[in-house]
Amino acid sequence: MASTVAAVPTLYACFFAYADPLIALYGAYLNFLAPEQAVASMAPQSMYDPATVFLFHQAGGLALAVAVMSALVPRVSEDLAVWKVLQFSLLLSDAGGLSGVYFALERQGRLEPRLWSADDRAVGGLYLFITAVRLAFVLGVGFGGAGEVRRGDKRR
Repeated sequence: MASTVAAVPTLYACFFAYADPLIALYGAYLNFLAPEQAVASMAPQSMYDPATVFLFHQAGGLALAVAVMSALVPRVSEDLAVWKVLQFSLLLSDAGGLSGVYFALERQGRLEPRLWSADDRAVGGLYLFITAVRLAFVLGVGFGGAGEVRRGDKRR
């Protein structure tokens, strides 16, 4: 039996429908068209190896899928269970991304915050923020208050 349609706070609806897809599209751009920039931003002591392009294309494909799902699910479904399954699944991907940030820093001896570059702070901070928003949504933080998108409300 399908779960009931629930009110989704506007913050989540906007983040998942607009910000998340744009962030994911940037990730796809980096992986497909600028892998050297992707490597240099998180592992400045490393060099992009064209022999590993297949890994970047796989990551780029995942980023495109995230962008499409994030953009479309909030527009086509008002079923809270569908939203939560999607966001929980993307939370798993975020965990992989955060581990990648950690291991990039660890491998290059840059775990101390004073050694972080602006790119380290930006990438790591963005991953932490996205992960926190997804986790809060999955846990139901912020539901039940004012400023929600309700069934039939086209503000999404």
